[in-house]
Amino acid sequence: MKTFVTGQQIGLLGGPLYTTYKVLGCIALARENQGRAVYWLETNDADFNEINHIDYLDSHGELCTLTWDIDTGGFSSGMIIVDSSLVKLLETFFSTLRQTDFTPGLRELTLDCYKAGETLGRASICLARELFGDFQPLFFDPSVREFREFSRPILLREAERTPIDSQCNLFAMVGNRREAVFKTAGGFSLRNGQELEISSHDLVPNVKTRNLCQDAFFSTQAYVAGPGEIKYIAELDEVYHYHGVKKAEVQPRMSVTLVEPRAKRLLKKTGVSIRQVLDMEKSLLIKNALKDASGFDYKETLGQANRTTLSYLATLEEQGLDTGELRKQLMSEVKGLCGKKRTSEKEKHNKIVESLGYLSHNLRPFGNKQDRVFNIFYYMNLYGGKRFIHWLMANYDTQAEILEIEHA
Repeated sequence: MKTFVTGQQIGLLGGPLYTTYKVLGCIALARENQGRAVYWLETNDADFNEINHIDYLDSHGELCTLTWDIDTGGFSSGMIIVDSSLVKLLETFFSTLRQTDFTPGLRELTLDCYKAGETLGRASICLARELFGDFQPLFFDPSVREFREFSRPILLREAERTPIDSQCNLFAMVGNRREAVFKTAGGFSLRNGQELEISSHDLVPNVKTRNLCQDAFFSTQAYVAGPGEIKYIAELDEVYHYHGVKKAEVQPRMSVTLVEPRAKRLLKKTGVSIRQVLDMEKSLLIKNALKDASGFDYKETLGQANRTTLSYLATLEEQGLDTGELRKQLMSEVKGLCGKKRTSEKEKHNKIVESLGYLSHNLRPFGNKQDRVFNIFYYMNLYGGKRFIHWLMANYDTQAEILEIEHA
């Protein structure tokens, strides 16, 4: 049976939306080819700051960030222990969402996985099973003994061919920490210079050997990847050739912007296009919309008024009059009048400002792609709970850029 794989480092509440898109893409590909889907949950990664926060829109439509701020001791993410502060953070997330019929069930589902004392790795796999279990993929944790023993010979060969005084394409597990390994004239060492007996430690792949070990282990037919992954995987031919491993085909994941019913209504009401919202910073979007709505351009009006005032003053000066004090007074008055007009226009079009602010927050949060910021729970809470994942699956399309949510 052909095996189709996707993977992503573990993250709170399943990580950003693009993780969901990758998993559903892998499942769809496996279905099309009568194969099996594998979701690789990367528990060995140690970049905690990439995964320790949740970004979402609260019940008022405001952008919020909740951060799990703890000292991890440098542990690999999968070995970090869920504590009471994370449980409290998750409770805050659910209590500040817009409350719907789905909120209590999603909260219970989540807290059943993220129990204090559990590792983040096991909690993440538990949650993945809850979200995607209906589609029956294999949930794979690369920290399991079977995989580490399988990949060890590959990583040892990779370490041996590393040039002296260079970092190896692997990590050594020192306790629960993933440590970089360097080739030295006498053997191997850690970053701090401490000698390392590489044969006495578990080894895990880095970015240049992860897909290699994955494809060797699963004989992967195809891997579902995001744009950044596609680029770096394309550069790995040499390492595959060296180790004699067949490289999997790479298939792009879906990358859509989800348009909620409210956002669709506001786009129509304000007259802006979704392309404008996605391409412009919020401040510029609002500025352009106000200009179109009122015909008032502060800079243009101020410039014209200043030119007229200076022309008047020049006429007086031609008559030998001293306009020093008058110049200061008039220029200040002109600026003040234009400022009052700008304030008046802003107040008049306050609804436009609020609407465009919401659209920018919803479709381009923090100036980033939506699927890199929001997680699936924000949408499940509003649009059907776990059924929303099935709706996404039914509408999965790698060619689509926009996906309108059809039900409120």
